[in-house]
Amino acid sequence: MDLQLEKEEQEAEKEKARVWLNYLTAMFTQPSYGKEDPKLTQARNDFIKAIQPKQEHGPAKVYDWDFELMKRLQNPKEGRLMNGDG
Repeated sequence: MDLQLEKEEQEAEKEKARVWLNYLTAMFTQPSYGKEDPKLTQARNDFIKAIQPKQEHGPAKVYDWDFELMKRLQNPKEGRLMNGDG
């Protein structure tokens, strides 16, 4: 019985959060006509930043190219071409 009550409370909290997010989305996506209050502009920017997905930036990949190997593979004198003929 207690477990069922906890589950219902969790569902209610999820629904409450969903409704609140929908309200905030509707409020902050309204176009502004005329001069906008700077506090509202800041709140809109904070809201957008809060719901924007986080982008993971890892270290840049570094590729090492073996130019000598490429020259040997492309050299027809050795009998090996890039397309496998030979």
